[in-house]
Amino acid sequence: MRSLHHLSRGTGGGNEMDRWIKSPWFTRIVSLFLALLLYMTVALDEANTSRSSNTFLPTGSTDSETMTNVPLQVELDEENYVVRGVPDTVEVTLEGPSSSVTQAVRQRNFEVFIDLNGLQPGTHEVDIKHSGIPSQITVYIEPRTIEVTIEDRANVSRQVELEYVGKNGIDESEVFASPPAVSPEEVEITGAKTAIDRIGIVKAIVNFSDLADDGIARSIPVKVYDAQGNELSVFINPSTVTVEADVSISDKRLPINYETTGELSEDLVLRSINVTPVTATLFGTSEVLNDIDQLEPIEINLSEITQSTTIDAELNIPSGVRKVEPEKVSVEVFVEEAEERLLEDMEINVDNLSEGQEITFLDPEEPLVDVTAIGKTEDIEQLNPEDIRVSIDVSDYVAGEFYADVLLEGPENVRLRTNTERVRVRIE
Repeated sequence: MRSLHHLSRGTGGGNEMDRWIKSPWFTRIVSLFLALLLYMTVALDEANTSRSSNTFLPTGSTDSETMTNVPLQVELDEENYVVRGVPDTVEVTLEGPSSSVTQAVRQRNFEVFIDLNGLQPGTHEVDIKHSGIPSQITVYIEPRTIEVTIEDRANVSRQVELEYVGKNGIDESEVFASPPAVSPEEVEITGAKTAIDRIGIVKAIVNFSDLADDGIARSIPVKVYDAQGNELSVFINPSTVTVEADVSISDKRLPINYETTGELSEDLVLRSINVTPVTATLFGTSEVLNDIDQLEPIEINLSEITQSTTIDAELNIPSGVRKVEPEKVSVEVFVEEAEERLLEDMEINVDNLSEGQEITFLDPEEPLVDVTAIGKTEDIEQLNPEDIRVSIDVSDYVAGEFYADVLLEGPENVRLRTNTERVRVRIE
């Protein structure tokens, strides 16, 4: 009987449990519990809270990511103002739920910026702001604030000059057959008015090696400098230029000649003229150089020489030639005191007297004049009267009395004069 009693109790308990499990209240309680568990899990993940060590509810994990070189945008009235002191990039750190942080870092569909609208020209400390980042993510920006200077905007157009590097002392005119062309020739420069007022030069720096192949250098950056050579922080449009040059240069060496004009004073004679160097090199295209056989002589005005001296004379550059090297030469002019010698009763020869005509000298009565020879001592000592010819030319005269000019001929290195510059004659 005891055994049957125990068996009967156990069977009754099992039936009672079955009834409870099958009861709709059991299902409702379990569903409510699962719903509460799911709600708490989502809520805790979004709030980025850590579960305590004694709770049985799971939570979402958190993460932190740092991004460098994040572009910093500027909101400003760019038609009227420019700003200085703004870094190009900043560092941004995101902390929050792993999935949200990962998505934000991957997509980068947010902005980091400073808002300068409404601020007047001057220096301001402004906060760096952000937008487009989910609210469950904490954002740290380094730096948090920056100091900027707002200035009035100005712009100007300037011509681009060229500077060459890599030439090893060679002048560009020795490399280019014609002056290089830069395109565009001018650029527009925009910046703070204080910077625009300081502009000294606008130039593009060209490496000779960039022109070696086809004579074209592309995308050469344009730089703006002040008078002291410091680069200015301005906007340049366009920021690059193209340089084209004719590199088909040739050269030709020619002797340097000179010619004298004017006369030395009576008490001086020319001893010698030396030109250093004696040749010059011309640079240009083959077509131009082939048509040039000699340089234009240097002109030396002897009337300006009062003693032995050295002068610098510029060489004339022929048309079409890019350069002459050297551009100047040294001319040494040596003079000395003149030696004089009087040659008396030198006979006057009559040239171009027609056949059948006779000439009579009236003043002087004889066809004789005195001639003074002036020159260097050694030349005067070696001079013979036969080296000098005195004459008159009557080809332009008809019969009758008239005055004829006395003509003197002698060695090139001897200067001649006579006190009788004209004679009166009669032709019959």
